[in-house]
Amino acid sequence: MAQCKADGSLPVAVIGVGGFGRRTAQALQASRLVRLVGVSDRDAAVADQVGREIGAPSYSDNRRLLAETHPQAVYLAVPPPAAPDLIATCAERDIPVWKEMPLARDLAEGVAFVRRMEQAGVKFAVGTQRRFSPGYRRARELTERLGRVFLARAHYLFNWGPRLTWRADRASAGGGALLELGYHPIDLLVWMLGFPEEVYGSSVGSYRPVAASPSDEPAPPHDTDDTAAAILRYADGRMATVVTTRRSGPVSEGLSLHGSGGSLTANGESCVLRDPDGRVLDREVEQAGPQTVFVRQVEAFAEAVRSDSPICDCSGRENLLTQAVVEAIYLSDQTCQPESPGRLLATHGLSPEKCLP
Repeated sequence: MAQCKADGSLPVAVIGVGGFGRRTAQALQASRLVRLVGVSDRDAAVADQVGREIGAPSYSDNRRLLAETHPQAVYLAVPPPAAPDLIATCAERDIPVWKEMPLARDLAEGVAFVRRMEQAGVKFAVGTQRRFSPGYRRARELTERLGRVFLARAHYLFNWGPRLTWRADRASAGGGALLELGYHPIDLLVWMLGFPEEVYGSSVGSYRPVAASPSDEPAPPHDTDDTAAAILRYADGRMATVVTTRRSGPVSEGLSLHGSGGSLTANGESCVLRDPDGRVLDREVEQAGPQTVFVRQVEAFAEAVRSDSPICDCSGRENLLTQAVVEAIYLSDQTCQPESPGRLLATHGLSPEKCLP
């Protein structure tokens, strides 16, 4: 069990503070459960700026950050190619890690991450923050009132814009819209409905902006998907659809479940339960806001680190289920036939049951 300082707060650090990492640092700074002892980024100017904003020491050398600040948990928000070395370093130092989603670039890498951290005996979680949004949490609570669910629909649409940088390169990113955006709705479906038996999917990529830069330089390589759709089929006959794109705004996401006893629709802030004829039975709206959700998820990991329980919300091992579904959809896109996420897990000596808490 990690020990905290005299004030009871857990000393933590953030590695990677551009974009998402900055929001993570801000959420940690707003929490009373943790004390942010340092931030780092390979761009020293970015690290220095964020450090000054939140009043924490900044570094451009990750090993120096770990050696000088002695964090008892690390929040990792770096591009995928940087993650393997950092996870290995934290495992060597017995430091629990919370990693920005997705779990990994592919299932094999995800399995390696999980086993490395478990061998070290430290907690490892993935930032699937939709699970901490009030609308989706309420939807999960109300699922039993739907009776037998036979259909689910989930989507996430977002216009990323032309500057994808490493996200356009499959070797660096692992995937495109399906892996980075679709990971969220797929994780919600696995969380609420369980692990699908079979998936069928298709994706479209190679979208190139007309001008890659103001100087009209040639567009960089682009071999990741920009739009994807999939059907998930369950052993008991249930089915779900997932649609995602990074080429269309405004931002839109949501989840709908349909069952013998009615239906519900949810997004991050609201959830509405209806009877089979569409009459509203329950409605909940909580204007939590992204920052509140961020605080909830970073605190959940801090509490898990402080606890003696081996259970950790959104653990890396549990995220192997979501990663396997994503990988099976990509495989289906290549084979043009349904694929089994469970079979992919089995190639690594795993089963859905072995991935659950």
